[in-house]
Amino acid sequence: MATVHEPFEIETVEKPSPALENPAIARCAEAWKDAYRTQFEEEAHAADAMRKAGEAYRAALPPLTTRDNCRDFIACVAHGILLGAIDDKSSGKLLYAAQVALFAVASEEKSREMAGYAVYANLTESETARVKKFMPQRSKTA
Repeated sequence: MATVHEPFEIETVEKPSPALENPAIARCAEAWKDAYRTQFEEEAHAADAMRKAGEAYRAALPPLTTRDNCRDFIACVAHGILLGAIDDKSSGKLLYAAQVALFAVASEEKSREMAGYAVYANLTESETARVKKFMPQRSKTA
C-alpha cells in the first residue's frame, strides 16, 4: 500500500538542502516545484498539485544510459521518496530498473574492454605495445 503524504507548504521545499548540490537532484526538484506551484495556483488543491508535481519529478529523472546517470537516478529517486514525489509502490520499481541498468552498463563496459584486448591476439609485440598505449585505462574507482 502506498504511503499517503501530508500536504505541505511550498516554502518547505524551497529551503536550501545539501542534496540540491547534485545537479540531477536539483533539476528534478525544480521540475517538482514548478509543477506544484503551477497546479496549486490553478486549482488551490494540494493533492492535485502533489500528483502533478510527482509526474514532473519522475519525468525529469536522468536516463539510465551511463553509470553516472544510474547513480544520479538512484539519488533522485531517494530524494523523491523523501519529498513525497515518488510513492512507495513506484520507488521499488524505479530502484530495480536502476539496478538492472547498472548491471547492463557494467556488462557493456566489460564487453568493450574484452573486445579491445581480443585485438592483441594477432598483433606483434611492438604493435600490441602501440595499441595498449592508446587503449582507455579502466578506472580503479569505477
